[in-house]
Amino acid sequence: MLPKVSILTPAYNCAHLIHRLLDSVLIQTYSNIEMFVIDDGSTDNTQQIIAVYKTRFNERGYQLEYVWQQNQGQSVAINNGLKLIQGEYLVWPDADDFYAEPDAIEALVQALDSAPEDVGLARSFQYLVDEDTLKIVGKYVASPAQRKTNLFEDCLFCQNGFWFTPGTFMVRTDKLFSVIPNREIFTAKEAGQNMQLLLPVLYNYNCITIEKYLYKVLFRPDSHSRIRTTCEESIYRDNIYLKTRISTLNNMKDFQNDKKDLLIKKLNDEYEMRAFRIVCSFGKHKEASKIYKSLKQKKSHLLTKKMTLIYYVSYVPFLISAYKYMVKVLKLRR
Repeated sequence: MLPKVSILTPAYNCAHLIHRLLDSVLIQTYSNIEMFVIDDGSTDNTQQIIAVYKTRFNERGYQLEYVWQQNQGQSVAINNGLKLIQGEYLVWPDADDFYAEPDAIEALVQALDSAPEDVGLARSFQYLVDEDTLKIVGKYVASPAQRKTNLFEDCLFCQNGFWFTPGTFMVRTDKLFSVIPNREIFTAKEAGQNMQLLLPVLYNYNCITIEKYLYKVLFRPDSHSRIRTTCEESIYRDNIYLKTRISTLNNMKDFQNDKKDLLIKKLNDEYEMRAFRIVCSFGKHKEASKIYKSLKQKKSHLLTKKMTLIYYVSYVPFLISAYKYMVKVLKLRR
């Protein structure tokens, strides 16, 4: 019998979208699939949609299970789902994305089946498609220089074009659970589950890239990640990302402490610079000045001439506002 592939998908109020993912699974050429949809407290008819598809999955010879939880976030949904899967391979696509080709699962399995034991992951290229028309509006593709197999630091620091789209990755579950033996990840509501699944595996194993477009990601201009929030919300969200990364590093076994300390220091420096950019962009000059002085004191290599220029330019709106205020006051005194 072919190795089983487990599909684990968190879902929240996506009844109008998840049919695309389910349909794309149903037409897969690979014949041994189990799928778990973890409903994160939806208030729409997600449960009814899954019930309809369960019959179709059974007819196809697949297993589809629906699990409901109170709304706690995707990381908790993934955490709960990890306890249920039984496959030799795992994919965890988002509910609003879907597979681009009928042989997507088969191609990922074949790539891992033929890979050396030091490979724990395979990933593919992906299309970005318009939310309404499903027309291709972009592509995520690794350049030849980015098709290396050691992707740990690229993942940790979000560099060199690394993408986190979960549906493009397939992991060997024995490798995953060798580095997450209790099947537990950090479950703050805003924590990123993809980072936590990828980092421990990428530290211990290589990742191969399939040069095919096997996945489609729904581009939603009004999604939360693309909306310009307040300065405080942006800083808070970045702090959650930082905490998730540090928590993941601290939970990883067989990690040299000196290397871990260096990486955590580098992360803190990177996120201090991110905070600097954020407060500058929102014209928070008091906060920007505090961070700028900290970076100068550390003689941080991240504080480039460009960032210093951004710091001083950020004062311009303030100066203009101050000038207008003074003009107004002087007019009132006349």
